[in-house]
Amino acid sequence: MKRLVVLAMIVGLMAGSLVHAEAKAPKPTKVTMYLHGTEMLGEVDMGNNFGAAYNKMDTTKPDGAAPKSWGLSAWRGTPWNDCAGMFILPVWTSGLTGTVKGDIKISLYSINGPRAVEVQIWADVGSQACASNDTSTGTYPEPTVSTVVDLAPGAGLTEATIEDVNFKAHGIVMLQLRPTGPNPGRLLYDAADYASSIQFTCIPSSGRSCV
Repeated sequence: MKRLVVLAMIVGLMAGSLVHAEAKAPKPTKVTMYLHGTEMLGEVDMGNNFGAAYNKMDTTKPDGAAPKSWGLSAWRGTPWNDCAGMFILPVWTSGLTGTVKGDIKISLYSINGPRAVEVQIWADVGSQACASNDTSTGTYPEPTVSTVVDLAPGAGLTEATIEDVNFKAHGIVMLQLRPTGPNPGRLLYDAADYASSIQFTCIPSSGRSCV
C-alpha cells in the first residue's frame, strides 16, 4: 500500500512539472522592426558608420514628420552580388534572439523610377562579409532568406512577403537592400507616414521577447 502511495505521489509531481513547463514555454510574438537613421540622408549615415557600424532597426515606431531617405542606385552601374553587410549599401541591424517562423512582411516606402531591389536578411551576421570577386577576399554567406521586390514608379508604398520561413537568430539580424537594376530611386523611412519596416513572428529562446 505504501508503495502505491509513493508511486502516486511521484506521478503527481511529474504531471505537475509537465504542466508548469508547458505554462512557461515561450509564446510566438509579432515583431515589427522599423528602419531608423540619424541623419536625413542615408548616405551621410553610411559615411559616418563606414567600416564600423550600421543603421539600426527596432520596434520603436517613428513619429517624425519628415522622412529620411537613402539612394537605391547601383554603384558604378553594377551592384555587388556577393557581399553581406556591404558598407556602401543600405543596411540595418538589430538584436534578435529566437526562432523566426511563418511569413515575413516587407513594407518599403520609396520615390523612384521603376526598379527592383533584393531584400536580403541574415541571421547572426553583424559585419561585412564579401567573396573574393568583390571588395575583399573571404567567404560570402548566402542570405538566410531573400526576395526581389519591384518598386513601382513614383512615390508610394510597396509591400511584399517572404513566405514560410523558419530560422534561428542567436543575437543579431541584418537587413540589406541590394539594387538590381539601373534606374535611380530613394528609400523613404523613419517617419510617421513613411515607416518602412519588416514584420514577422518570433518564438523567444527564453523569456517573453525576441528583442
